[in-house]
Amino acid sequence: MTANTTTPTITNAILTIRGQHVMLDRDLAQLYQVETKVLNQAVKRNRNRFPESFMFQLTPAEFKHLKSQFVTSSWGGVRKRPFVFTEHGCLQASNVLKSPSAIQISLFIIDAFVTMKNQSMVNPSYELLKERVKRLEAAAQLADARAQTLAADMRVLKKDHDMDMRVQNMEINDLNDKVTDLLRQFNRFRDASIVIKKDGFIGRG
Repeated sequence: MTANTTTPTITNAILTIRGQHVMLDRDLAQLYQVETKVLNQAVKRNRNRFPESFMFQLTPAEFKHLKSQFVTSSWGGVRKRPFVFTEHGCLQASNVLKSPSAIQISLFIIDAFVTMKNQSMVNPSYELLKERVKRLEAAAQLADARAQTLAADMRVLKKDHDMDMRVQNMEINDLNDKVTDLLRQFNRFRDASIVIKKDGFIGRG
């Protein structure tokens, strides 16, 4: 075990999201001494072993909120929404990585989750805080869903508006053509009916 895999250090990497204690994929990968993409690829190959109670991907609203809690530079150019792992997901990840060191480190990770759980249960306001977190996260998800629905509606309205404008432009162009044709006919008729008389006056035939 290295200095970075002590229980207090691991505990600092555990977050509370959707009322659950979880760990970011990048933090878990660092503990297991692999790249984040290697961890996620191993999980992807064994997706049936990771139900949502083991692992889930953050929503855009959750990711935005998470980034606001950390120094911006710590995320660099990361745009892809991260996956997070629950206690069981962390243990399962060590199994799919098939790394002896990952399996050994997973024991300390489980200890850290247990420590977090015990600390939470000692807090008399735990249940109240947990319920509040759930409500806030549900509200964030609802707001995100509404934003996506609104964006979709705006795209439909814009599409319909563009179509209406095209139809109106076609009608206006058609009307302009008809007016131009009528004026052309009128001018031809007027020119044909003008007679120049010998006394210099211009009259109608």
